[in-house]
Amino acid sequence: MRLRVQWTLRLLLVYFVYQTAYAETQSYGSFWLTGTFIGPVAQNHEKWKYYFEPRLIVLNNRYGLSELHFYYGTGYQLTPKFTPYIGAAYFLSENTEGLASHENVIWQQFLWDITKTDFFKISNRSRLEERKNTLHYEWATRLREQITLKIPVQNTKYSLATFDEGFFNFNHPLWVSDKFFAQNRFFFGISREMSKAATLDIGYINQIKFERQNLKISDNGLYIKMNVSQ
Repeated sequence: MRLRVQWTLRLLLVYFVYQTAYAETQSYGSFWLTGTFIGPVAQNHEKWKYYFEPRLIVLNNRYGLSELHFYYGTGYQLTPKFTPYIGAAYFLSENTEGLASHENVIWQQFLWDITKTDFFKISNRSRLEERKNTLHYEWATRLREQITLKIPVQNTKYSLATFDEGFFNFNHPLWVSDKFFAQNRFFFGISREMSKAATLDIGYINQIKFERQNLKISDNGLYIKMNVSQ
């Protein structure tokens, strides 16, 4: 596991340095509102889980909307620390020129609590997405790898929270980035325990997209996320 994390971090660093060295940059402020809602499908089938994840991203450009996503699916808890899921999603996205696109998505993922102690918790989400733009016949496939670290503040309901997520394109239809390492998200903030099942994350997020024609789009903003897991 340690080798896997080190390999992922090194790969992200190499591509980040390479891509940023030559890219023209557009920068924006942003506001993120999102959530993850997980729970048993039925009381007598507690290992079968539903999954729902909405997301809204707004930029401070002339058009406002950046992304509106809805993920939904189901999974089966194989162990207390490991649950695979499968599902679908709908994406509404708007680029910085105001052009809207619609995508239908099939996805597979697993959620893995790698380690948890009194001092920190590390978790991983690996998600494979098969995306279909409604105006194009080609499917695009990408892998998303997210590593999350939470450090509890002793004797409080608060934790320091951070994650990094890399997006890796396996193919390059004309409507997606032509880069393998196409996108990265970094978050740092505070997580508050609202109940045994719910937490609220608030903090700073940076997103970088490496687009065609050597264009880099960066946004920095406020990130708010509600997590409910039963």
